[in-house]
This record gives sequence, structure tokens and C-alpha cells, in this order.
Amino acid sequence: MDIVLKKVNSNDLLPIRSKILRNNANYDYCKYKGDNLDSSFHIGAYVSNKIVGGVSVIKKKSTYKNLTNSYQLRGMCVLEDFQNKGIGEKILKEAEKHCKILKIKNIWMNARVKAANFYLKLNYIDLGFRYEIKDIGLHYFLYKKLQ
Repeated sequence: MDIVLKKVNSNDLLPIRSKILRNNANYDYCKYKGDNLDSSFHIGAYVSNKIVGGVSVIKKKSTYKNLTNSYQLRGMCVLEDFQNKGIGEKILKEAEKHCKILKIKNIWMNARVKAANFYLKLNYIDLGFRYEIKDIGLHYFLYKKLQ
């Protein structure tokens, strides 16, 4: 399976955000504050010219730890038929690569419980914070130093 990773517009990610992260909610509910900032970037994964996964990387101070020069990973998702095929890891590594090019020192996220082990295997650090995000569920605060 050939996977093509490329920078995309946040709107390109709305259908998969809706389907995977928001129970097929209206696309307006799937937009993130910061999606359209010049400092933000978005990566999509394509198979046969169809978007199957993606992530958004948004400049934002971290919530639970004082991290300098930090960006937040948001909306990391892969369509169900394409999960467990290494696509998520490729998306994440591509996002980290772009962050390093931009001299971003830290990335952090609110990771869903069911996704936490995925990030922990890729050297993200768990500070032990658990919190509920309204209408979505229990999350972990995870981060990674890049530089």
C-alpha cells in the first residue's frame, strides 16, 4: 500500500475528523481554534488519492506543563479500515519532522485513553494527568521534547 503524506488545508481533514473523532458530527463542530493560523500546519495521509488520516499541529501553550516553544497535536486520526497499518505512525513522524524544521522544541496533546499507548510507544511522556473533555471522554496529557 502506497501512502502519500502531504501538507493539507484543515478543511481537507474535516470529513475524517467528523467520522473518527466526533461521531459523524457536523463539520462546524470539527473545526479547531487555531486551524487557520499562519503558524499552524496540517498533514494528510492519502492512499489511492483518498485521504485516510491526518493531524493538525497548532501553536499553543501547553495546559499542564510549562513547555517552551510548544505546539499542540490535534485531531490525529486514521479511518478504521486503515488503522493498524503504520499510517498513524507515519503521520506522527512527518508532523515531528516538520516541527523540527521549524525549530519547535516541544509538542503536546490531549490523548484519548484508547490512543495513549500508541503515543507512549513513540516516546511521548505521560505526566499522569487524566481529565475529561466534555462530550468526548477521558484524556491523558502527553508531550515530547523535540530539540
